[in-house]
Amino acid sequence: MNTKDLAYFYQLIQQKSFSKVADYFHVTQPTITMAIKRLEAEYHTTLVQRDRVHNRLTITPTGQQLMAHATIVLNELSIARQEIDRLTQQQTVLALPPIIETHYFPRIAAQLQAQNMLQDIHIIEGGSVTLRRSIRNGEADIALLGSIEPLSYQQLLVREFDHQPFAIFVSKHHPLAKRRRITFSELRHEHFILFTDDFVHNAAFNQLTRRNHFRPTVVYRSNNTHVIMNMVAADVGVTFLTSIAAQQRSDVVRLTLLDDEQPEFITSIVSRTTHVLTPTQQKVLAILTASLEA
Repeated sequence: MNTKDLAYFYQLIQQKSFSKVADYFHVTQPTITMAIKRLEAEYHTTLVQRDRVHNRLTITPTGQQLMAHATIVLNELSIARQEIDRLTQQQTVLALPPIIETHYFPRIAAQLQAQNMLQDIHIIEGGSVTLRRSIRNGEADIALLGSIEPLSYQQLLVREFDHQPFAIFVSKHHPLAKRRRITFSELRHEHFILFTDDFVHNAAFNQLTRRNHFRPTVVYRSNNTHVIMNMVAADVGVTFLTSIAAQQRSDVVRLTLLDDEQPEFITSIVSRTTHVLTPTQQKVLAILTASLEA
């Protein structure tokens, strides 16, 4: 079987048009038609049905089944291509959420620089939710990810290295600044400044709001810790962050949460089970492990 035929079939199901798929791949329409016919001959079935009168394309049940497998096959081929490209380039792509990068990466960078390896590290940034997809899709070789539950994916190798509590941060001018401890239920009338949806903080925050039976007022979201903390310092609202997210500031006060069974911010070193690490990437992983699990 020609994997290009699978790619044509995949796009045909997505776009529902032979001519659009032909334009997408810069080939003739008969090329797409012949590819589908080859697949149908290969599997002895009709994969799509064309209604030329109404200009409509319908995928058959067997076509739906092949589509499910084609998605997996094409994704694996894409991952393989990315991994092989990086193997030949001797580059390590490291996925880092900004909080983890700020708190943990400086000590890692010092070790990498001592081994003359820092210049070969390419960083991709984002929230842990987004970067979890990046590592699974082969866009990164290794990731440091946050979660509120142990990561359990068949295709991922996970090594937890830290657990940190969440806390509430308020301006020093806020009435709650006189407190040092608080229950989450006392915050039901506060205005919140939070991370965007691709950060695991939101899952922990939502867990606590559901448990305390109130719908929070969120006035602003950002993917930048400094922006959030500056807005808190200006008394625009309060925020909910892991303890490692906030550096010591004289204009912001941290309040410890008193709730029972609070979610924790779990940080882990993550790689794919199918990825063959180069000797350089193995050294990077060893440095990460030694630096973070010490």
